[in-house]
Amino acid sequence: MTPPPAPAADDKPPLRPLLARIWRDYLSRRRAPLFLSILCAAIVGIMAATVLQLLEPAIDGLFLERPVSIWRVFTIPPEQALTAIPLVIVCAALIWTVAALGQAALVNRLGHGIVGDIQVRLFGSMIRADLARLRSQHSGGFVSSVLFDANLVREAFTNGVVNYTQHALTLIAVLGYMAWTDWRLTLIVLTGAPVISWVMRRFGKRMRKATTGAMVETSNLSTALMENLDGVRLIKIENREAAEEARVGEVVARRQRHVIKSADSRAFAGPFSNLVAMIVVAAVMAYAGWQARQGEMSVGAFAAYIGLLMAAGQSLRQVTNLQTVMSEGLTAARR
Repeated sequence: MTPPPAPAADDKPPLRPLLARIWRDYLSRRRAPLFLSILCAAIVGIMAATVLQLLEPAIDGLFLERPVSIWRVFTIPPEQALTAIPLVIVCAALIWTVAALGQAALVNRLGHGIVGDIQVRLFGSMIRADLARLRSQHSGGFVSSVLFDANLVREAFTNGVVNYTQHALTLIAVLGYMAWTDWRLTLIVLTGAPVISWVMRRFGKRMRKATTGAMVETSNLSTALMENLDGVRLIKIENREAAEEARVGEVVARRQRHVIKSADSRAFAGPFSNLVAMIVVAAVMAYAGWQARQGEMSVGAFAAYIGLLMAAGQSLRQVTNLQTVMSEGLTAARR
């Protein structure tokens, strides 16, 4: 009743054939909803930055009663600001909402359809495998792959791909709007990006290692539970209830250690990256205040810039976290 050993790290198959197989077997048949969901994610990302950029004309036009230019394309006089600016914001928000709803609906259907395909294919491979292979791995390992690993693959290749596109485009659009507003401030902001990326990568590496251990121990836990259920009569005859309870408890404890390490890494990355982001915000506020005293920056431009800066930090964290999601999905696919 010994749990199967963890797979060696050197046994990983090459990445390119693995991705090609996932595309050929699962994604290519659903390319239309996949590309449509990516398009919706792109619209969501761009509109998120666009709505924040509209803070500048909104504040300058509504509160300071100045003529404002939207995207430097058309100018709104002060007497029309009360109707025109809210209407532009509502239109942008409606486009954002429709795209987000379409993205969510497509990703849900796409993801759960892929899970079903993977589970059916795993069962087909298991039922057609030769007896030597079936006897070399406990049935709990197969159950863990069908129920647990398949969902990690779904998360990586649906939510992961689509959300990565959304947040990457949001980050690009936000940085573009920031450079459009003030390129000097944007250079100050970019000095903090490598530090935040390094922090997120460091915690992401720890989380990937912990997640891999949790996957192995989940398989071991399934094996231990099924062994005890299959052999419950023998366990009662030999009075081994306490010993089996202790054995399962050890597996649960090992799995919990990995799960807690993964959760800690995910939770601790946020405060550290926020610290760096707040230092950058303080530097931006000092420089923007100096520019405002020189008459080179309006209140609306400053408010829009701070909003874009916050959105950039959030998108950067999401992009880095999604790299961990993709890594977890690839690890599950290899198993």
